[in-house]
Amino acid sequence: MSVANLPAQISPGDLSKAHSALEGISNCTKCHTLGEKISNNKCLDCHKALKSRISQNKGYHVSKEVKGKECASCHSDHHGLKFDMIRFDEKAFNHQLTGYTLTGAHKKIDCRECHKPSFVSNSELKKNKKTFLGLDQKCNSCHEDFHQKTLSNNCASCHNTDAFSPAANFNHDKTKFALVGKHKTVECVECHKEETRNGKNSSNLQE
Repeated sequence: MSVANLPAQISPGDLSKAHSALEGISNCTKCHTLGEKISNNKCLDCHKALKSRISQNKGYHVSKEVKGKECASCHSDHHGLKFDMIRFDEKAFNHQLTGYTLTGAHKKIDCRECHKPSFVSNSELKKNKKTFLGLDQKCNSCHEDFHQKTLSNNCASCHNTDAFSPAANFNHDKTKFALVGKHKTVECVECHKEETRNGKNSSNLQE
C-alpha cells in the first residue's frame, strides 16, 4: 500500500457539513471506538437533547421502528460535505411512532408548518433549522392563545383538531352556569362579547 493511499484507508470519505469540525485523524475516536464500529454512546454524548428524550422513553427514537438499532444504520457519514444525514419520506412517515398521533387538520398540513425553530423551546435545537426534534405537545407551544389566559390550558376540553371554531367539545352544562330556557337558543356572542385585549380581538370568556 502506497503512502498516497493511506488517508483513504483511514477515512472512507469526507464528513458531512454537520460533522465537518470533526474532520481529521486525531478526531476519529470522538465517534469511533478503536477496532470497532461507530459508538451509539458517543453519538448521544454529543447529541444531548436526543439523549435526554431517549432516557425519558419519549419520541421516535424509542419507537419499535428505531429501538435497538445502531445510529449509523440511519445516519451514516463519510459521504461528503453535502450529504444529508437525515433522510426519510415525510409523506409516508408514521407520526404515531413519535408518541403524538396526527388527527384532523394536523394530518393535512406540511410538516414544516409545525416543525420550525420558532416553536422549539430547547435553545440548542432551535439553532438547527432542519430539526424535527424539540416540539412540545401542548397546543399553545404552536398555537397562539386566542383567549389570552382567560381560560385553562386544557384546549382539548373545548376544541378538537378539526377546526378551532366552533369549539366542538365545549359543553356549557359543565360550566358554573348551565344553560336553560331561552339561554339555550341565543348565539354565544350575544352574551360573550368580543373585546380587544393587547391589540387583538378575543372572546370575553372567563373561567
